[in-house]
Amino acid sequence: MPFDGVFTNSIVKELSEFVEGKIDKVYQPSKDEIILIVKKDRKNIKLLLSANPSFPRVHITYSSMENPKAPPNFCMALRKHILGGIIKSVSQVNFDRIIQFEIEGLTELGDAMQYKLICEIMGKHSNILLLNNENTIVDCIKHIGHNMNRYREIMPGADYVMPPVKGKINTLSVQKENIKSMLNKNVDITIESFFTSNFLGISKAFAKQICYPYESKKISELNNQQTEDIVSNFFHYLAKIKNGDYQYIIYYNHSLMADYYVFPLQEYNMLKPEYYSSPSKLLDTFYYHKDVKNTLKQKYKDLFKIVSNYQDRNNKKQQIYIDKINEYKNYEQWKIYADVLMANQYSIKHSSDNVKLENFYDGSIINIPLDSDLTIIENAQSYYKRYAKEKSSLEVISNQLEEAKHDEDYIKSILFNLKNASDVDTIEDIRNELIDSGIIKKKKIKNKKQKSEPYHFISEDGFDIYVGKNNYQNDYLTLKFAISSDIWMHTKNIPGSHVIIKSKKGQISDEALKEGAMLAAYFSQAQSSSNIPVDYTIKKNVKKPNGAKPGMVIYYTNKTIYVTPDEKAIKNMTLSK
Repeated sequence: MPFDGVFTNSIVKELSEFVEGKIDKVYQPSKDEIILIVKKDRKNIKLLLSANPSFPRVHITYSSMENPKAPPNFCMALRKHILGGIIKSVSQVNFDRIIQFEIEGLTELGDAMQYKLICEIMGKHSNILLLNNENTIVDCIKHIGHNMNRYREIMPGADYVMPPVKGKINTLSVQKENIKSMLNKNVDITIESFFTSNFLGISKAFAKQICYPYESKKISELNNQQTEDIVSNFFHYLAKIKNGDYQYIIYYNHSLMADYYVFPLQEYNMLKPEYYSSPSKLLDTFYYHKDVKNTLKQKYKDLFKIVSNYQDRNNKKQQIYIDKINEYKNYEQWKIYADVLMANQYSIKHSSDNVKLENFYDGSIINIPLDSDLTIIENAQSYYKRYAKEKSSLEVISNQLEEAKHDEDYIKSILFNLKNASDVDTIEDIRNELIDSGIIKKKKIKNKKQKSEPYHFISEDGFDIYVGKNNYQNDYLTLKFAISSDIWMHTKNIPGSHVIIKSKKGQISDEALKEGAMLAAYFSQAQSSSNIPVDYTIKKNVKKPNGAKPGMVIYYTNKTIYVTPDEKAIKNMTLSK
């Protein structure tokens, strides 16, 4: 996901429209995100500054975020120094992934003070810093001491030091004569590496586009015409960047968003592009669901850890059971040994630790080990006991293995529901389910009402379609909510949600069936696959075995429909409030 210097440049150009805007409110919804409400010309915009290590970015957002009851320290520092301040400029530093806001704020005495709010968008090293007019760090969202970074200390009171550029130059300042000279000094590297290692703000994706179709060739392997074409292409894009001639594109792989950029990319010519009117709308669309899921995952990481540990223990148990089954699978030989010994007890001279006798079951000669301290009858009885013990153990262990496999299917459904949860209430339902299942050791809260509700879609021709968000909801929809003539749907042998299509006078339209199957495939572990098998049958053919885990059912006389999930089509479906 190339949030590189080029994309940063497009964001800065968009945000420059809000110069002279007033910072009206400051929030910190999470440990590494800041929201600034900027007011200009009687309009409010919500500006997101994120130092999230997975999704760092800066853009206007249209999404709502829950704020903590008590603002964190960095939020308090921003409110103290720049709340009510005026944004005097927005700029990009050295064409790198650094955005600088110059803000005119107030000191504690009410005097004007110039501040800089710096956003460094650099993966796990991302940070947001507030500097005073002497370039001293007032505070930052992540404190980095010398023990963590020898090059620069990022702490309140320290002088601000720019991130290292590693010998790279500002892309916007390069001249044609300079680039040809630089090419002659780097003949042993690929042309793609030349651009990424010498120029600030150029990602691999953009470098490939500049060099296409020669990106993997070494500079020494290029002829003069190829080199000239690449240099011309570079300055062609440079002119577009300087003029702000961008296209804001999300690339879709089937129904899933794969990547984004501000120029069409040859490497994605097999993917489906979708165009947006601004870089902020693109980023808000691309990161919304990823951000929600990531925030929930961080907030409820204890649940993920508990379920993952339970899954690991279950896998180890299954392996132990399989090893024991392999050890006991030949248990019948002990009965054969005992029977043969008993049949020959009077003819055997017990003077060694084994005896060779004919197996009267198949006529073969078998070698039977003996315990010299026991009589022949006692040896036979020992084999009978071993036979009975291993036979009994094999039955018990086989049942335990079957139960562990059912647990494996169940825990996969729990993990699927956790990873796809989009709100706090759904995760709390899953927590309660884990308590009921005994996976979490905690006293059950009596009469605790289920908070979240299943998804409710309406098909194009007016049929109600319901989708469970967790196993409790799956059980409710299938066993209590649906009537016998409703259609029940689920992906075949794949963890996912139960889907119920409400019938009208016992009838379901083909369009509703198709949309229901699309929803069942989308809300399943196979969401990113194609031609997903979805089983469906009338509800009366679906039963829940006694003692089965939540969400686990059996069904019969079903049919199967194959669909490929389309995220855009899902979003266009009517979701009832």
